[in-house]
Amino acid sequence: MEHASEEYLKQLPKAELHLHLEGSISAGLLSRLSRKYKTEFRSDAPDELARKLFAYRDFNGFLQTYKTVCEHLRQPADYRLLTDQLAQYMREQNILYAEVIFSPSIPDHFERDGRTVLEALLAHGRKLEAEQGLRIGWILDCVRHFGVEAARRTAQLAVEYREQGVVGLGLGGDELSLPMAEFEKIFAWAKANQLYIHVHAGETGGPDQVWDAVRVLGANRIGHGIQAARDARLMEYLREHAVGLDVCLTSNLKTQAWARISTNPFGLLFRRGVPVSINTDDPGLFQTTLIEELSKAVSLFSLTQEDLHRLILQGLRSAFLPHQDRMALMRQFTDQIHQIGSQALSTG
Repeated sequence: MEHASEEYLKQLPKAELHLHLEGSISAGLLSRLSRKYKTEFRSDAPDELARKLFAYRDFNGFLQTYKTVCEHLRQPADYRLLTDQLAQYMREQNILYAEVIFSPSIPDHFERDGRTVLEALLAHGRKLEAEQGLRIGWILDCVRHFGVEAARRTAQLAVEYREQGVVGLGLGGDELSLPMAEFEKIFAWAKANQLYIHVHAGETGGPDQVWDAVRVLGANRIGHGIQAARDARLMEYLREHAVGLDVCLTSNLKTQAWARISTNPFGLLFRRGVPVSINTDDPGLFQTTLIEELSKAVSLFSLTQEDLHRLILQGLRSAFLPHQDRMALMRQFTDQIHQIGSQALSTG
């Protein structure tokens, strides 16, 4: 399967597991918020703003843009607008389930109320599911370099709102800042309270970061994790223990975590049987879509149609869903994939 048509990819049902809410913002919405709050970008057209802010020399440059975006999200209404834009993206991409990462400590950091924002997001997410059938599971992310106390507050929120749409506790931020051991008790408590654990590791840090994520924090899934390809024993461990990796091809390129997409470790990880899924990470800031990412995976790593379908279904296998819900979606996805394949054969 040298390539997959955009139409074929669009028809396939999808789950996206690594999607930062703040990073899903478009240049258009950021421009609108800049005018609302009269910030320095208020006179910039969206394409001009994108040229200024949505290109990155390195990972730190990306973090600066991310900070700028967060500075423009000042009220729950702004986050609702952003979630509406995310819902539009999900419809366009035929994403039926998404796990969206939100860091309540970020509004807290800017002296806003993270709890109030979270409550607004959860309510809006339930509304989108009821009215549009779009399902969102929320992962509350601890910003690693914000420290242990901020992480403890995030964990408490995650446990408190577990029955209202929060599915997991995450650790993001600067991999090379505080050691994971400092967060061990917090994540053990969250896991004991029936939350899944998601850890950013092996993006800018080495395989040791991935080992710490699974051994110290008990990660059920790893954000990025591409550096695991440098350790054969680690790849075997991830495969045997079904610890998924959220691979984000364009993200790795644009933050300079990996020099070229064509040599991204995804291909090796996939062939070794590591449970990998394809994601956008920050579709707005990286100006990509899940369909584009899947297309790159097919063309650059010589995936067959069967490989593509396996990759799509892996997005559900690694999802933080109750078993019954996961199986129901697996059946739905499998039936739709079979139907789409049958139609393609009959018209081919």
